[in-house]
Amino acid sequence: MVDFIEATKQLKPKDKPFLGHCQAEAAYQSGWDKYLLKGCKNMEIWHNEPAALIRIKGSLAYFFQGHNFSFTSRQFVEATNYVNDILHLNCYDSLVDLFEYGQILEVEDLPRNFIRNHRERPKSGLLQYENPKDRGNFKRWESPEIRLKMYNAGKNIKQKQGLEMQELIQASGWNPEGNFLKWEAHYKKPEALLNNGRGIMLAELVNPNFNKIFRTDLYNQYKRLMPMGKIEFPNNKKDLSTSDLLMLTLADANLNEGNTLQEVKNLLFDRINAIPEEVLTDADKKARKRQISALLGKIKTTQKSRWDLADKLKAALDLDEA
Repeated sequence: MVDFIEATKQLKPKDKPFLGHCQAEAAYQSGWDKYLLKGCKNMEIWHNEPAALIRIKGSLAYFFQGHNFSFTSRQFVEATNYVNDILHLNCYDSLVDLFEYGQILEVEDLPRNFIRNHRERPKSGLLQYENPKDRGNFKRWESPEIRLKMYNAGKNIKQKQGLEMQELIQASGWNPEGNFLKWEAHYKKPEALLNNGRGIMLAELVNPNFNKIFRTDLYNQYKRLMPMGKIEFPNNKKDLSTSDLLMLTLADANLNEGNTLQEVKNLLFDRINAIPEEVLTDADKKARKRQISALLGKIKTTQKSRWDLADKLKAALDLDEA
């Protein structure tokens, strides 16, 4: 699903953009004039008359229907046609400067649990950013060419939308009682990542062949993250003593860093061996090591994290192979 876009059209001598239905917002010495096109949410229209350029910027989904829970290719075309009619231009041949492509997923647990149990893979080239004020409901990863976002889509609707709009979004499949998460890629350099350096036109955002490329890349971008939590936490009270919980937490953190349980044991044994004999005798150290071995021996791991969204995302994107 395409959301936010920024696309620039090189005007030809025959192109005469009509801005009479737009609200003038600002004029800049660079030659750019900013206008607002009224819709459910405003779109920005930028016009640079000396350079013969016009730019549309904003979320066509929000502009056309007031939300981005769902937005089909047909709706994208309808929204673009409306903008074309208002501006008396064909904007389909505009070059896409940047755009967002995302997928809504319904998940079995609270979205924030999935969000906080993902991190970037080593050597992925991504930097993670998280604001404590979001309370685990939003996380993003940045690199020069892309911004990746994972957020609680349901909470986003409840915070940003009024009751009337919430009712309309329910008609699009949103259940206020459900758990909905959005995975989204903000392509800063779409031509480099998706089209071998060649520019992408606005019309190609709804081209089926390009759409397959976008869906595949959105899945591949997810694979740059690492779902954490490969430990099966016991559901038996006797296996959840304070010592068990401390060891489970330590082991989980190390597994998430790519270490093994044997490496966790070696780390703890090395720590014990480093303690002077006047503090712990050899017998004391052996006793501590037996306790550690017993605690680690109770830990069960899984090959796949319960927070892994790969299969769910692949199915939602309708990818047979990825």
